[in-house]
Amino acid sequence: MSASDDLRTLETTADAAERNTLALKLAEQKTPGLDAVLARLIQRPDLADKRGTLVHALGYLECSDHVGLLVELVLTADFEVAHEALQALETVEEADGEDIEQAFDRFQAVHADPNLPAWRKELLEDLSEMFD
Repeated sequence: MSASDDLRTLETTADAAERNTLALKLAEQKTPGLDAVLARLIQRPDLADKRGTLVHALGYLECSDHVGLLVELVLTADFEVAHEALQALETVEEADGEDIEQAFDRFQAVHADPNLPAWRKELLEDLSEMFD
């Protein structure tokens, strides 16, 4: 199967196990175009409870084009996905200034919430160091 066939299968399969296995395989191979496919999958509402492995796979790749998405996941996703997103953000070496500004604004809004669970507060402290 070609890389384009694999990407198409990844994006269209309804089988979560197949999707996760393929995402990791393609991530390990650094398949061109995979980051865009993963970003689309991660944002699909029907996969909201099945995206931990997809975010993990994105962390294998260059994530600078997805800083906003990853920050949003740290701020709002469940425990597993938020942690995976933070790990992916730690690999970003350089990002567009506008993306960083928007992510920081969103960070500040969520960080001000006094009702955040303790685990998310810890993640936000780690995230705040990235904005320094």
